[in-house]
Amino acid sequence: MVERQGSDLAAARLRSVLAAARDAFVECDAEGRVSAWNRQAEVLLGWPADEVLGQPVAEVLVPERCRAAFLADLQGLRPGDLAVARELTVRRRDGAELEVALVGYVLDGPEGRVVGGFLRDLQADRAAEEALAQAYLHDSLTGLPNRTLFTYRLAYALARRTGQPGTVAVSVIDLDRFKAINDALGHEVGDEVLVAVAERLRRADGSAEVIARLGGDEFLVLFDREDAEAEALAFAERALALLAEPLVVAGAEVFVSASIGVAATDSSSPEATALLSDADSAMYHAKRQGGGAVSVFGHALRTAVVDRWATEHGLHRALDRGELRVHYQPVVEVRTLVPVALEALVRWEHPEWGLVAPDRFVPVAEESGLIVPMGRLVLEQVCQQLRHWVEAIDLHGEGPQTLGSGVVEVNLSARQIDHPQLVPTVEAVVAAAGVPPSWLTFEITESALMRDAARALGVLRALKDLGVSLAVDDFGTGYSSLSYLQRFPLDVLKVDRSFVAELGRDGGARAIVAAVVGLAHSLGLAVVAEGVETEAQLQVLDELGCDYAQGFLFARPAAPEDLAEELLPGFRAGLPLAAGAWPGPAA
Repeated sequence: MVERQGSDLAAARLRSVLAAARDAFVECDAEGRVSAWNRQAEVLLGWPADEVLGQPVAEVLVPERCRAAFLADLQGLRPGDLAVARELTVRRRDGAELEVALVGYVLDGPEGRVVGGFLRDLQADRAAEEALAQAYLHDSLTGLPNRTLFTYRLAYALARRTGQPGTVAVSVIDLDRFKAINDALGHEVGDEVLVAVAERLRRADGSAEVIARLGGDEFLVLFDREDAEAEALAFAERALALLAEPLVVAGAEVFVSASIGVAATDSSSPEATALLSDADSAMYHAKRQGGGAVSVFGHALRTAVVDRWATEHGLHRALDRGELRVHYQPVVEVRTLVPVALEALVRWEHPEWGLVAPDRFVPVAEESGLIVPMGRLVLEQVCQQLRHWVEAIDLHGEGPQTLGSGVVEVNLSARQIDHPQLVPTVEAVVAAAGVPPSWLTFEITESALMRDAARALGVLRALKDLGVSLAVDDFGTGYSSLSYLQRFPLDVLKVDRSFVAELGRDGGARAIVAAVVGLAHSLGLAVVAEGVETEAQLQVLDELGCDYAQGFLFARPAAPEDLAEELLPGFRAGLPLAAGAWPGPAA
């Protein structure tokens, strides 16, 4: 009795397991009739268990054309085979045929041989594998191949071209100012834009092997042709033309442009990493030119990339080794030529290269982010120098001096304005040097202000609250919003040297400078003309009512120890330091 109860319990457990199994289970008795048929068998094959139990398994499962082979195979099985594996063609109740994998067993039962096993739909398995491969090798948003698949295809193309004629080319495509779309319209709209861009790249396709999405707003295109570089350039032109057409997403019209870099190789240099790096460098070169363009990596660009790398590497060392120094150029009052301020200009004294031009290393510092520690270093040197000058006057027996507002101008870059620690850093540096913030003027270029005017306005107000003066540098070279210009807490407007250089030769330049002077004065701002080199330019500036000027006509930038005493603000015939740098527009 106990044995029978145990047997019943085991049978119940087996039925529960088979009912919960994810694969179809079929068993037949010694006469080849169906003796077990679980729920998944009903789902896979379409017959309810009560219709097939007791029926010949070959007639139920196997198409007529396959039955003879099936029965012969069934007869050939021997008891004790516990890992029978077969691929079979079976039929569903509706007549459709399926390829299945059988994993089964053969046992001797009380009434003879029993054959059973699990059936799995091979087509479903293959579909699952294909779906997994699709997900692994393709971008889920756009459906384009992803970086992994692109890398495989690039490696294959390079290997195939080794020792063979023809070239392999890669294009790197990066959307210009895509972050502005995300910020203004939201990431969901940004995703719709990326999908639309992917579709336009497909439409631009001519002979591309692969168009892939690298991630974010960056795409990769592979060409493997006799003249792959020419194919890549033709594709780039088609892509730029298609992207120039407005997109309509979420009911809004969106304009996008892209920067495209192209690099090509041949059988002599089959390196995937180098090729991608070259294309990436070309793309950034196109972006620095203003975007919406294509750039091809060549010898000149390679030289520039190597030079840029060497410059960035050297800048890291320069910060550690104290190779960066501040030189000063005086700003004078136009009518009296009395120095009223100094502009602080960073200089790099490299032990091997000598004096490195600012236009070589400052843009690299800006792009790499080194401008932030460099800016702090400049500010520290300026504040320490101011402290030294004031103490030197005291040593001369003239007593402690109080400088006027903004007596030294320090440049701020767009990267510094974006940095969250700018204001706390300024506050900490001036406190450590023991000088008041009011001795400083911070200069910000017009383009840096307008890149994110709302954010810049907040930063400028915070700086103004510290007590510093503020100037717009290079005015006239960018695009200004007059409403923002009125809202910025400014003290000084500096006219770009490109306009000053044409004074006395070009009536248009005179009109522009006159307009800038009038605008600044109407807003209560002082005006400084940059790059003054001739007496003729100075005379025109005086006629136009310009307040202040700086340039080689008065002095070149010099180290503090080389700066003539009479060029220091207020040092004129032994006079003490100036009482104020920016008294406002000249009377």
